[in-house]
Amino acid sequence: MSKFLKGIDYNIYVFDGPGQGTALRQGIHLIHNWESPVSVILDYFNLKRASAVGMSLGGYLVMRAAAFEKRLDKVVAFDIFYSFFDALRIRMPYDKITKIEQLLAAKDTKTVNLMFKSMMANNLDLNWKINKGMENVGVQSPYELLKQFQKYNMEPIMPLINQDVLLLAGENDQYVPSSRLVEIDSKLINAASVKSIMFDKASGGDQHCQAGNRQLGFDAIKEFLSNK
Repeated sequence: MSKFLKGIDYNIYVFDGPGQGTALRQGIHLIHNWESPVSVILDYFNLKRASAVGMSLGGYLVMRAAAFEKRLDKVVAFDIFYSFFDALRIRMPYDKITKIEQLLAAKDTKTVNLMFKSMMANNLDLNWKINKGMENVGVQSPYELLKQFQKYNMEPIMPLINQDVLLLAGENDQYVPSSRLVEIDSKLINAASVKSIMFDKASGGDQHCQAGNRQLGFDAIKEFLSNK
């Protein structure tokens, strides 16, 4: 992916954080407080100022990092990722996801696990999401995973973000409701600047992270980073 960013006036650092790639294979599981690994990278390379691009779930992680790590001056959500529950909510009936949230609030471990065992048996997409999530987070049950998922939420951190922000979204994103773009934009009340782009089907960039036309997303990122 970094090949798309060639030709801009930046040194580019690409790293696997907790729960990703080589870090996961070494037993380092996913965490929500992404300012921690970002700060370690900045310290290690003695970077006083940096911009950060987060892809997919990174659309949340990079915003979380920006909320608490002020050496970041520009942040890109590629694409936006408001909360982990959106990835479930977008594929579930309203009453079912509401019931799950109520069971989590009641700490009803058994019912949540039985419910997901039944749903996963008949839903390949959900089966993949939950099993991959448990692997990345390092937990053994859907209930434990969902309790961890609740920590990944943009709502409490948005007022803390004061950097320049680029928000990318696709109108037919499979994991994030496109309506979140306007919501996030409006709640970044302390951001130095906010630029939002919604890619439509005609452009070919309407899928998650512009999967059908990746160049679109990276062109927008390069333009954003190049503006001083």
